[in-house]
Amino acid sequence: MPRVTSLFCLLLGMATLVPAPGWARDCVGLVPAGASAFWAELEVGARRAVEALELDLYARGPSQEGSVEVQLQLIERVIARGCKALVIAPAGEAIAERVAALREQGIATVYVDRDIGGEGAYALVATDNFLAGQLAAMQLAELLGGQGRVALLRLRQNLHSTQERERGFLMAAEAAGLQVVLDAYLGDDRQSIADALGERLSQLDGLFSPNGTSTRATLAALRQLGKAGQLKFVGFDGGDLLFEALQEGQIQALLLQQPQAMGEQAVRLAYRALRGEPAASRFELLLEPKVLQGTDQAGHAVPERSW
Repeated sequence: MPRVTSLFCLLLGMATLVPAPGWARDCVGLVPAGASAFWAELEVGARRAVEALELDLYARGPSQEGSVEVQLQLIERVIARGCKALVIAPAGEAIAERVAALREQGIATVYVDRDIGGEGAYALVATDNFLAGQLAAMQLAELLGGQGRVALLRLRQNLHSTQERERGFLMAAEAAGLQVVLDAYLGDDRQSIADALGERLSQLDGLFSPNGTSTRATLAALRQLGKAGQLKFVGFDGGDLLFEALQEGQIQALLLQQPQAMGEQAVRLAYRALRGEPAASRFELLLEPKVLQGTDQAGHAVPERSW
């Protein structure tokens, strides 16, 4: 009997040294820039990748878009959780300093959706935003027959993703023969946009808004002014509201990102960093946006995905 007891104790001791597979999984932290449907779709893609790669995902994001302070707090929660890699959509320049410090600690960071420069990040996965802006201008030029007066409704300063879309739009619009007569930072506030457009509507033939929140706000402003469908409107991102407006002719085209692919590829690059694969220079993966026109939706149901 004592020998049986000893053997049992030995086996029990060995079992405690072998963790369950779930305990051995490396953790990747995900910190998006907000809580909209776009970020939810990005998380879907990230979760698909962690399941395939047998990783754990700890996802936490700010409730309001673009809060650098909240993101910095969430990074600390990711580190306290024991995550060895971070995927983040940086809301501002202050994130770069923290990311550089994480690199010194051996924690790799992959930027997703937008870039803020610096030397700290292992990789970047984003939409080709400059191309997206160019495509938007080309759509508007085609709708207007290569001439007309248009507005560029910028989102906000120092946000790399939308700045690149705005830069691409401005360049391509002028090259296509359009006159950009209104170029202003109006954010994503319906009333601010309505006030700015109300004074200039008679001078405008078309307009472009560079992200999902500003596109929804611009649509609401045009509806408030009773002008929805009277200007050629090219917007960005999707969702049921914008797809329905596209079907109704209140928006003529939308530039759609690939958030699920973005989330999945960001986690896969984080996994490469976890495996110790060196990067002589930062990896960059830019995804081409898709163009959805109102004519594409004629007679068809709203797409299943929000993007």
